[in-house]
Parts: sequence; structure tokens; C-alpha cells
Amino acid sequence: MGGNLIITQYQLYPENADFDFNTCKLYTSNLFNASLGVYDSNARKMETIIEFPNVTNAPDFHLAGVQLNPRTNLISLVAGSGVPFSTNGKTLSGTDLYLQYDPQAQKVVRSANLSALSQSRIGGYQDVDHDPDNNAYIVSTFPASIIKVNTARNTSELWYQSDNIEARTPGFAGIATKDWTLIANDRATGGLFNFDMRAAQGVPVPIRTTPNHTSHEADGMQLPPKYDGRVLLVAEQGVGASVFRDLKGEWKEAEFMGVVPYNDTASNVTKVLQMGNSIYMNIEVFTDNGVMGPGLAGNRSEFMYVDVTEKVEALLKR
Repeated sequence: MGGNLIITQYQLYPENADFDFNTCKLYTSNLFNASLGVYDSNARKMETIIEFPNVTNAPDFHLAGVQLNPRTNLISLVAGSGVPFSTNGKTLSGTDLYLQYDPQAQKVVRSANLSALSQSRIGGYQDVDHDPDNNAYIVSTFPASIIKVNTARNTSELWYQSDNIEARTPGFAGIATKDWTLIANDRATGGLFNFDMRAAQGVPVPIRTTPNHTSHEADGMQLPPKYDGRVLLVAEQGVGASVFRDLKGEWKEAEFMGVVPYNDTASNVTKVLQMGNSIYMNIEVFTDNGVMGPGLAGNRSEFMYVDVTEKVEALLKR
């Protein structure tokens, strides 16, 4: 990999993405048609689009979070209603699902109804990651909450919820994990929080950043493997990618290294991730008119991943 990447695929609209370093395949969560894209980075072409019954092309569903668990080679996905986002949390109607997909068997092997668990009092589920026991953690935005899916027992629980659940103030949007530490970004405060995933219930602890940095509309984020969990890259809509570093890798406090800028009124950075040995911004377009109606996929066929490796490295050398 290296250099800007343009993926040609009608109506892809990738909201989130994750890279499999063993197969060199990029998995994209295609927002508006709620499908999973598989891009072969060696062949430089889309390999396939995976569809899910009663989810893909259903107007009520968006596909947001996608995360490959390298220990199990299973993919965690977040399929949810777009209504909470279009109403800024005022309406939480619709169904939100956690799906676990086996790319080798080519089937969904586990699912959980997140709306039923929260009794539809929480919405805007966006991102997912795993702990060392392979349990999945899904973060929501309206309001901030974390659902834990115990994949061994096939059970789920509301592991953390905001104290003021009725406020529906925009909260968590992105998640990243290292060992037993979970990091979430918070739109309400513009800050970062860590959680101990060994705890029975989640307890948010603010991560002090030096100098202080308040994120703007933070979205997906990653601890790129090449930095061994010591660098955190956070997508900020309308800003670009903010770069944090913790040389200890504990994420109790962090250095704010700066921002790799990206500002385009027609699109936003929704994830920053490592592909191969390079760092890319996932660029999502939200302004296209939906072919089948408002809030649905437009007629675009080219989607950009911007190589920001050198810019990130320059910030880390400061």
C-alpha cells in the first residue's frame, strides 16, 4: 500500500473500515445500503459486496462500525437505524443490531438486538471493538453508552450508560482497545475516556491530554498496529485527524501531537486507519442526493482513501 487510494464501486459510501493484515483485504461498512465491502489491496479491486438478509438495502438500516478480531478472524458489525442521527437524537426509533460475521464460512454466526436490550432508550450505535477474551463492546452516541456482548455465553448487557439517559446529548462515537483498556471519544466534552474492561461495569476515567485538545465531532479512531498501541488517531469531522501519543501505552494521559487537516464541505473524515504500513483517512460523502430518497445512497462510484502517513510521522517527530 501507499499513495492515495480510490475504490471504484457504485454506491459504496464507506463509513468505517478495517484492514486484515493476513489477507491484505480491506473491509468497509457501507453506510447507506448496509452492506460489507471486501477490497483486495493486492489486486487493487473490490472482491465482493456482502449482503445481509433484512438489513442490506432496507431503508431503516445503516452499517456503521466494522472491526476484525485478529484472534478469531471474525468481523464485528454495527447495523442500526439512521433516524437518531438525522434527528440529532430526538427520535430513537428503529432497530439496532450487533452482527458477527465469519468471512471463511461466509455467514453471520452471532447477533444481538441492541434496541431490545436498551428498550429503545438509546440510539446511534456507531463503533465496536474487542477485549482479550473476544467479547465485543459497542458504543452509542445518543446518549453515551457501551453494550458488552459476551461472545462465549452469547449474552449482552448494558455495561455503561450516561448518568442522564434522557438528555440524549451526543456522546461516544469512536472506540479503540489495547489489552484490557478501552478508549472512547466523547462528543459531549470533546475529550477521551478510558475504561477497564475487566470491571463488572464500565467506569469512565478522563484521559488528560497535554496540551489540552477539545475534539470537534470526533468519529472513528484507531490504535494503529505499527505503533504498538502508543499512538491514537481520531477522525474529527470538518477538521481531519487528530494525533495522540502515550509512550507508556497505558492511556491514562496522552500527548496531543497535532492535527492532519482535511476540510471539504462535501465530505468528512470518518475513520483513520492503517492499511499495510501506511495510514489512511477514510473519506465519507454525506451530501449526495439519495437515488431512492433522502438519507440513502447517491449515484457516486468513486471513493477516496487519503494517504497521510508522512504527515502523521512528521507530527510524531516533533
